[in-house]
Amino acid sequence: MGDVSEENLVTTFDKLVSEGVIVYGPSTSVNIEDEGYPMEFRICPALLTKPHTVGAANPAFNKSRKWGPGSDMYCPDERLILTQLNGTHDLALNLFCVDRPQLLILTLDSYRRQYESLDQDDFAVMLETLRRFPSMYVIFNCGEKGGCSRLHKHLQGLLGPPYAFNYLINAGEDKKKVPFQYFSRHLLPGFKEVSTSVLLEVYTELLSRCRKVLGLGVAESCPHNVIMWDDWIIVIPRRNGITQGASANAGGMLGSVWVTDQSAVEEWTRIGCANVLRELGVPS
Repeated sequence: MGDVSEENLVTTFDKLVSEGVIVYGPSTSVNIEDEGYPMEFRICPALLTKPHTVGAANPAFNKSRKWGPGSDMYCPDERLILTQLNGTHDLALNLFCVDRPQLLILTLDSYRRQYESLDQDDFAVMLETLRRFPSMYVIFNCGEKGGCSRLHKHLQGLLGPPYAFNYLINAGEDKKKVPFQYFSRHLLPGFKEVSTSVLLEVYTELLSRCRKVLGLGVAESCPHNVIMWDDWIIVIPRRNGITQGASANAGGMLGSVWVTDQSAVEEWTRIGCANVLRELGVPS
């Protein structure tokens, strides 16, 4: 990854924000606890310009180059690309951000799709990113029901920790404390030393459990979320990407929800945050 460090990540990020390349603005936080589950809503009006659903257009970027043939992601400035990872992925700064900074990791094969499961190449770059940037966690939103808004296969790096991470991990065997079903594994000897092959084996096992609760066959695409943070991998089966206007990706399932205005928070609380998570995932 060359000289890409957390320090020069922020420097590059700030420069591109100042030039209007990266969409980023101030946010306010609203913290809520529902049925014991902690939620943090980050209200960021700048996200109004972000396409939130697959196929949604953005007039501000429609003339920008796409991230390769077959891609539905925009690259309006080559400086967004930080480096290439393992000859399989681009490491880039995300175009629409709430965190400072926020990473995007895209397959160089721009015909790869977000409804595909993760493979060994994906895990190799996930581990490399986590090792280089220990303040970040990595997420994957598999399919529209998993909360993705673009179909070009990609991962994201966000500033940790996920808001409800400790609550979810500390629930232990009492899984009913969490509104939705999830499968997790504490990786030993941790991200610094675990091999991609072992990580892929663990993921494959957890994904098979997702398929089982969703009633899906081995050959069917399985909507799910993956979160990697603090030597843990968490895999969440998903039934819906949105319910009654409330939506969440992998970060949102772990309590970190980004919205554009206060009315979205009010809608979540009207439905009940725990109820939203049950509908998006599989009730515990």
